[in-house]
Amino acid sequence: METDVQITLVFVGAGILAYMIIPGLLVIRDRVLDSWPGTKEKQV
Repeated sequence: METDVQITLVFVGAGILAYMIIPGLLVIRDRVLDSWPGTKEKQV
């Protein structure tokens, strides 16, 4: 019974971490790409 609870907590914790970390990584990636020269798109 305790192992079921532990497994559930691991999955819930991993889901919460992924929910917080993945958007942060996308924002960081966007800022890094914007800071590189020649990667900005020309606006019409």
